[in-house]
Amino acid sequence: MKDHNERPAPVAVIDIGTNTLRLLIGSVAKGKVLRIASSRSVTRLGQNLQTTGKLSGENIDNSIASLITFKEIGDRYGVREYKAVGTSALREAANSREFLDEVKKSTGISAEVISGDREAELTIKGIIAGTESGDNLQGPSLILDIGGGSTEWIIVDGKNHSMSSIPLGAVRLHELFIRHDPPTPEEAKTTEKYVFEHVKESFLKNIPSQPPGTVMSSFKTIIATGGTATTIAAIDLGLGTYEGDKIHSHRISTSKLQVILKELAQLPLIERSKIRGLEPERADIIIPGLLIFKTIMEMMQKEEAIVSDYGLLEGLLIELFNHQ
Repeated sequence: MKDHNERPAPVAVIDIGTNTLRLLIGSVAKGKVLRIASSRSVTRLGQNLQTTGKLSGENIDNSIASLITFKEIGDRYGVREYKAVGTSALREAANSREFLDEVKKSTGISAEVISGDREAELTIKGIIAGTESGDNLQGPSLILDIGGGSTEWIIVDGKNHSMSSIPLGAVRLHELFIRHDPPTPEEAKTTEKYVFEHVKESFLKNIPSQPPGTVMSSFKTIIATGGTATTIAAIDLGLGTYEGDKIHSHRISTSKLQVILKELAQLPLIERSKIRGLEPERADIIIPGLLIFKTIMEMMQKEEAIVSDYGLLEGLLIELFNHQ
């Protein structure tokens, strides 16, 4: 189905994340992703999941309200099809089915819970779509998708891909380790150690033929996506409002990650919330998110990462158009 300009009618894809719900309205023409409109809402759907095992009523209500708004936005743009996926929080919560049923009842949208590997697969499709002729993926490259509940890593080496999902996320680690405001040095060290051990274990398990150190030091490029990475880029750029096109392809050094972490870790939440580029709703979890990003960069012995504003949603969009 096409509009009067022969451009494919838009579709809407939605990521129901542990911390943030994201909407992308777009189409694909001649293999290129056309991003028409987007929206995001921090609903903290997976809050307290580590202790209760369930999604909380208030966060469910907030998420449903945001999804209703997303549907209204999509309808205004003449969206002909909606596709929603749930990630880490919905993979784990005991009441995910009830939430999905309520989403369907309230919005008419059928949401699907996807595995960590499936999330990584979609992310790589989106990342590749966001690179100029794949220039940033020449030689062995590592893609990191740091989310609220999990971190997906994907190794791209030519046409060969290795991938895995690790239970490391900004919301998850905040609930596991952060008890003070601002976090204490001991809490930061404990978090870093936890990240180091889980990343090393994941590489050992999924790439058993090579020592982790050999694999980690071999990457030509590291591309980071997800809420933590794009927020850090926004802070580094000093953006007053989120601007995906400015964030996309921004390069940030490991030393700058260390500087930003040191600055944020000295501020109480009320002061952190005022930092330009940092959404106030993300101010409490940015430090554990940063610890994940910084620790992995140090493990990989890389001086800088490229931040991508493309990822899961763009990959989902591409699949929808390819299957029509």
